[in-house]
Amino acid sequence: MSERSRGPAEQPRDVLALWERTRTLGQRLEQVDKRLDGLEELGLPDVVADLALTVKKLTEKPEAQKAAVWNWASFTPQQQAQAWEILLDWMADTFRVRYPRAFSEMLGYAKGPISCWHLHEDMVESLTGLMGSWHWAFSDPESGPLRVAEWLDRWLPGAVRQGQFILASCKVQPDSASPYTGHKNPLDNRRTDPPQDLLQQIHLLKTGELAD
Repeated sequence: MSERSRGPAEQPRDVLALWERTRTLGQRLEQVDKRLDGLEELGLPDVVADLALTVKKLTEKPEAQKAAVWNWASFTPQQQAQAWEILLDWMADTFRVRYPRAFSEMLGYAKGPISCWHLHEDMVESLTGLMGSWHWAFSDPESGPLRVAEWLDRWLPGAVRQGQFILASCKVQPDSASPYTGHKNPLDNRRTDPPQDLLQQIHLLKTGELAD
């Protein structure tokens, strides 16, 4: 046996290379551990959590702005004037143009060339609701086909029925000097104050003289 064969066996080159890489990786991991220890002392987890929450809020889809509900009874004269202008613009530019049959039937123009719809507060409320629901279906960024279908099949026909019901007893005279003479208020000549016996019952309930 030769001297060379009795000496220590040489390590394969690939094993030596793997050992060198492992040692280098271990040194790098020690450096990372030291850096993490330092960051933890600075409260990094809390900072990361706050940052994640901020990013989440920025990427979330914003909620659609809710449409304001009109309460005509609470409007000042100036607010009423502005509300009338908005409502009339929608009626002229959208309702009458896009839905002429519904416009005519709801406002009484199917019966004649003139209507007293504007003299009925409940009609104005109905038109206001119809306009608001139209914007909910057609103008809201969150809307979709189902809202449009619902407006066309539910809210529009419902408003038309309301209008016909409100104007059912009115008979305006387009050729008369006073065309709105036939305008009827369903409460005219009606004793609509609360009955006296009901008021008396309420009084007794308040005073405890009558058991509920």
